[in-house]
Amino acid sequence: MEVAVRVDDVSFQYANEQTYALQNISFQVYKGEWVTIVGHNGSGKSTLAKLLIGLLPPTSGTIHVCGIPLNEETIWDVREQLGIVFQNPDNQFVGTTVQDDVAFGLENRGIQKEEMKKRINEALKKVKMEDFIHHEPHRLSGGQKQRVAIASAIALQPNVIILDEATSMLDPSGKKEVLHVMQSLRREHDMTVISITHDLNEVAKADRVIVMNKGKIVLEGTPAHIFSYGEKLEEMGLDLPFSLQLSRRLKNNGIPMTADHLTMEGLVSELWTLYSAMSNIVTK
Repeated sequence: MEVAVRVDDVSFQYANEQTYALQNISFQVYKGEWVTIVGHNGSGKSTLAKLLIGLLPPTSGTIHVCGIPLNEETIWDVREQLGIVFQNPDNQFVGTTVQDDVAFGLENRGIQKEEMKKRINEALKKVKMEDFIHHEPHRLSGGQKQRVAIASAIALQPNVIILDEATSMLDPSGKKEVLHVMQSLRREHDMTVISITHDLNEVAKADRVIVMNKGKIVLEGTPAHIFSYGEKLEEMGLDLPFSLQLSRRLKNNGIPMTADHLTMEGLVSELWTLYSAMSNIVTK
């Protein structure tokens, strides 16, 4: 499989700090994969995000993006491979209209006018925001703002998109909306996604999850594998998804649940199946 991002034995120490924010971090993200990096505040995930986009240089170790080693000489080449969506979309808006905002990054890349128009229209259509092209970004809802931020990122046609706490300021509906958009884009364009979050509710649909604590990688695997360490996750200050907690509570109380459900959809589906089965028994 083709490697999109490779992190080799990376450590980082902030100036005047005695301890390392990151210690000997190594992992790979493959082309087309969705990897979620999760950890509580202070785990090192935000520092790792800054290293991945070149805002901070590693104290030791190396980072490669799409085969390009990340350093001072290559930083702009690396950033051409990346699209980034931050926590607060308001901090990313620079244009007076949605169209102007999506155009900003393209103008900086020197994209020709006709090609720019095509990319703006296509990007906004992909996130279902084409009807808002002349609206002021700051008048949009939280979910709509993040859709525009995603459009600005994908208009650059990156190979890798990094979501840095991109849904943390949204309500449950807005989170679901943004994650659905990203899942669709990844499937359609074989896009690599790295999602950095403290919210375990977001990891269920990832291909792979990396759990960080105190600057180190402590767990790695599929969502189901990671959630099997329920108590350990809670000890690290992470809240298990409500659907998982309820599944286990029902099972402990004698309800014949077949699985610990990572999503509400799965939990509701099984409860409805159980209800239907019980109703059939009663009517007979």
